[in-house]
Formats: sequence, structure tokens, C-alpha cells
Amino acid sequence: MTPATPSQIALILLLATTFGANHIAARLAFDHGASVLFAVSMRSAGTALVLAIWLFISRQSLRIPAALRGKTLAVGLLVSAQSFFLYSAVQRMPVALALLVFNLFPMMLGFISWGLGGDRPSRRAWIGMPIALGGLILVLDAPARGLQIASWDESFLAGIGFGLAAAFSMASIMVLTQRWLTPIEGRIRALSTLSIVAVTSLSVGLSLGGLQTPTDLSGWLAVAVLTLLYGSAFTTLLIAVPKIGPVKAAPFFNFEPIAAMAMGWLILGQAVKSIQILGAAVVVAALIFISWPPKAIKD
Repeated sequence: MTPATPSQIALILLLATTFGANHIAARLAFDHGASVLFAVSMRSAGTALVLAIWLFISRQSLRIPAALRGKTLAVGLLVSAQSFFLYSAVQRMPVALALLVFNLFPMMLGFISWGLGGDRPSRRAWIGMPIALGGLILVLDAPARGLQIASWDESFLAGIGFGLAAAFSMASIMVLTQRWLTPIEGRIRALSTLSIVAVTSLSVGLSLGGLQTPTDLSGWLAVAVLTLLYGSAFTTLLIAVPKIGPVKAAPFFNFEPIAAMAMGWLILGQAVKSIQILGAAVVVAALIFISWPPKAIKD
């Protein structure tokens, strides 16, 4: 497998940063009264509406080949499930630990893609990804946060299960999008996926009474910002990553927690420990190792 090019790496790092900024905006929205299901519904429906207008203006046909409609529905439902699994993990365990479990998805992706006959991750990726995961343990301050759990009760164990399910779902989304949906134009691919997520989350939210709107203008602005950030990042993800190759792109999504930590410090005033800065340096070093042109080590 050829390594990702500098421009491809820069794009993935930008996507990771945008997803990290989306988490900051989501936290602000939640702090101002918005429920999780409302935020998921609005970000999906808002992005789908913008994409529909864009495609209408450009006179792009929205027709999906009959043979791919079932696969498109399956990927859309998988994205809906991934959102549910990740937020369920966050509800049951410390956020840092939930994100740490979720960030196992790059390694899962390598195994799934390889098992299905796709790209085999390079030797550098197999070495660098566990190192990056170790750095994430420090970035997320997982050891200290884990000590806050008095015992591994059923709720905590369920959180681990949901986190693993979210990671597996994300890895599967990236693999199946490349294998099944590349014949569909990227914007239509994003529109169909997000429309399914919007309908699913709205249906669940209305049935459970969980569509709580923000209580003030700041909350609504945060929802608008997270919709813009998530929509642009997720649309680009579905368009660009299948072309780059999900196995090549996946390791660089480990940069997302670093970006979220930095923005949490700058925007939310969250304290950053020296050990977290060290962890960020470890992650960056691992990503440089993975992306560096092979010389001493031959893949």
C-alpha cells in the first residue's frame, strides 16, 4: 500500500480538526438546553437540506441506481447506529474513556479492510497506530479519569460495549462506503446518508420525547455552528476518503482528540495537564512516523 500524500494527510487532519470543533459546539449546545437527539437531528437534516439545494441548483439528478438503494439504506442506518452507540457510551462512562474506546476504530478498520480483501495496512501503520493510541490515553487523561470509577459496574461495562460498537460501526461505514457506494456521486452519497440519519433520529426522538430545543440564543447559535461543522466535515469525508482509501486515512483521525483538547482549552477554558501535552506529542510523532517516506523501514 502506497503511503498517503502530503495533500491527503493535510485534508484528513483538517477533517479531524473540524470534527473536533463540532464536539466543542455540541458541548455548548448541550450546556444551553439542547438534547442529544435534537442536535443529531438538526445537524443531519440541516446538512441534507443544504446538499439538496446545492444539487438542485446544479441540476444534478438525485436518482440512485436500484441495485445500490438497499446498500445506501444500510450505510445510512449504520451511521445512525454509530451516533446512538457513541452517545450511549458517553452517557455511561467518562467522556475521555468513551472517546478512547471509540478511537480503536482505525485498527479495527485495518483488520476489516484486510479481511475483506482490501488494502493491507503498512508495517509502519501497524507500528504507529498502537503508539498513537497510547498517546491518546495520555491526551484524554484516561488513567486519572478511570480512577474516578469506584468499580466496574454494569453501566460502566455497558458503556465499554457501546464504545466498541461505535468503533466497529465507524470502521464498517468507511469500508462499506468505499466498497459499495463509490459509483454514486459524492454529494448524493452524503445527501442520502444524512437524510436517513435525520429521519431515524427524528423518529426516535419524537417517540421518546427527547427533542429538547435550546433554551436561549447561544444554544441555537451553537446548534447552527455544529451543523455547519459536522455537515461540511461529514460530506467531505464521504466524498474524499473513498478516493484516498480508508485504511490510509484512518490513522490520521487520531488527531481529532488533540484538536478537541486544544479548542476546549482555548474556547471552553478547560485545563490542560502536562501529561496531556506529552500525549499530544506522542500522537503527532506516531502520525509523522506513519506518513514519513519509507527509507529505513520497508513496508
